[in-house]
Amino acid sequence: MIVPMQRLTLLCSSKACAAALVALRELGCVHVSLEVRDGEEIRQASASVAATEQALRVLDVAERNGAFAFHPDAASPVAGMAFEALAEAARETSDFRTSEAVNRAAEIVTRLREEAFACQLELRRLAPFGSVDPETLAALTREGLPVMLFRAPEKTELQGAFAFGVEGGFVYGAWVSKEPLPEGFEAILPPKHSTQTLQSRAQEAQALADRCVERLAAEAAKLRPLFRREVATRQAERTAVEVAANLRNEGEVAYLQGYVPARAAEAVTAKAQSEGWGIVLEVPEADDPNVPVLLEPPRGFRSIGMLFKGLGILPGYTEGDCSVPFYLFFSLFFAMLVGDAGYGVVMLAGVLAAGWKLRTSAVARPVLLILTVFCLSTIVWGILSGTYFGIAKDALPAALANLPTVAWLGNDSNLMFLCFLIGALHLSVARLWNAVLLAPNLKAVGELGWLGVTWSMFLIVCGIVVSWFTSPAWTWWFLGGNVALILVPLLADIRHEGISIGMLPLNVISAMGDIISYVRLFAVGLASVKVAENFNAMALGLDLPIVPRVLAVCAILLVGHGLNLAMGALSVLVHAVRLNTLEFSNAKGITWSGLPYLPFKQPQQ
Repeated sequence: MIVPMQRLTLLCSSKACAAALVALRELGCVHVSLEVRDGEEIRQASASVAATEQALRVLDVAERNGAFAFHPDAASPVAGMAFEALAEAARETSDFRTSEAVNRAAEIVTRLREEAFACQLELRRLAPFGSVDPETLAALTREGLPVMLFRAPEKTELQGAFAFGVEGGFVYGAWVSKEPLPEGFEAILPPKHSTQTLQSRAQEAQALADRCVERLAAEAAKLRPLFRREVATRQAERTAVEVAANLRNEGEVAYLQGYVPARAAEAVTAKAQSEGWGIVLEVPEADDPNVPVLLEPPRGFRSIGMLFKGLGILPGYTEGDCSVPFYLFFSLFFAMLVGDAGYGVVMLAGVLAAGWKLRTSAVARPVLLILTVFCLSTIVWGILSGTYFGIAKDALPAALANLPTVAWLGNDSNLMFLCFLIGALHLSVARLWNAVLLAPNLKAVGELGWLGVTWSMFLIVCGIVVSWFTSPAWTWWFLGGNVALILVPLLADIRHEGISIGMLPLNVISAMGDIISYVRLFAVGLASVKVAENFNAMALGLDLPIVPRVLAVCAILLVGHGLNLAMGALSVLVHAVRLNTLEFSNAKGITWSGLPYLPFKQPQQ
């Protein structure tokens, strides 16, 4: 369910604002309306959170020995360091107990790697000249022998110049003369440091950067829990700063607005009495867009909240809790889109392995639970359809071949019929739900009309697409009667619903598109099976000696089925999510515009 909320207005003495915020934080159930979201203190608090989150990313990159992209900004002391100071700072960097120290180390590593890369680029530029020393060039110039490095097209007459090498169609050399370079010669700037110095700097910078990364990686496991707690603390501090910025002063009285769960109203009232606050608790207006959503699905379906969080979706406060149908149908869609019992077993093994590794993590438990349900659903669907890694049924081991399967699912027309039936049922849940909530309002009649239109379109689409299905003769009369039901509430309020009457023909046609959209379950599932079959045929069709054949077969099967499984997971994110958040949600009237309930409370340690 979506927990009912009450709108709170809290009043206190302006002199007691700080104490009121502390007490409110200890109460831990008030969602404060944050209308003011900018200001110097808020920006500083946000920067503090961002710095700690960056430190966690630095540790992750260090453990993978990846490329650092944490370049210091202009205000950082590291940005203006010369190479010698940078190298000295790298040698002294060993204490990583704070996020600031970790971020500074990352900046130093980035600068060192940039220095190494710049030296290598300079060495590459000077490679055709061999060893170059700018001090030697300067000494010759002081002795009256000015030297200019140059390059010229390979066939150019050098006219007494000294050639050092030819590369890429150009000759590289030195012009020792007080006369300017001849026409066609291009001057090459001498380096600031000798090639020997550049080489040693590049090696030293890279070695120092690598050692710093190794030290960070060695400390990562110990530092990560510390920094995660620090992130939570700093996020809470930022929230406290934001709440304080939204506490309005009106002379001697300050006030704050927000929302509390209705079940916490007594606790808030008791706290107000003990603290001497004035409070007003009222039911939010129906069109209030700022009411936060605290979603509490039924006990067996609570893990769906992790999926909602991962997808970044939440129903609006007045839109209803669709957790149960979302969970059930998403599990079915997942199974049909992946469609292979073998893949389900592989995924389940991965989930169980992750579960063993994360067995002490309370946060990971609901994620692992919902993934287990999805994997088991896939295994059941694969057994029913007789699909195991795309292996032909006559080639399956006897233990699998003898498992009960539904032969009816082996026919493409039957599967398309099933997809349309699932779609009609899915959309019917939304329409019936609306009708129950709206009754006895006349709009409930319109929802029943849309329910009938959904089944009319199911009959029409099956009659067109499914080879063995014939639409009943009364289908069009049934459709017309239900359109008439839809018109009843619209005509009763024609002043406000006139545009809905004009859009009705397009909406009826759209209802057909909604039913047809569910055929994607058949199409994507079939494509997955065919891809698996083709990779199997490719692997088994190789004509090679036994040893290379075994290696090639293993490689093809591993890569092919791995790619197919990855594509199946991607199709779930695209198609299963769409059918729930678009087709079903449009029928139910869910906009997924809910604001999460974020109570002002003490940080969790």
